Amino acid sequence: MRSNVGLESWMFLNYISLIYYYRIYQKLVMKKLLDRYSVSDVLLHLSKIRRARVSGHWMDLEKPKQARMLCEKLGIHIT
Repeated sequence: MRSNVGLESWMFLNYISLIYYYRIYQKLVMKKLLDRYSVSDVLLHLSKIRRARVSGHWMDLEKPKQARMLCEKLGIHIT
């Protein structure tokens, strides 16, 4: 790190990432999906959801089937 501000920013982002990691992990445990999916799998599938800006408005592109099914199983809504 080149400065204290950079180090603090990096630490803050890691802290926020860790919170979200364990929220996803907790959802997998609650829904009994941990034997099928890992947190990395969930993040990989959700990273394929895309949005595009068309004529000044944001539109959701078609969600991949695997990501859509995973969202339904976990009970999360991506908008």
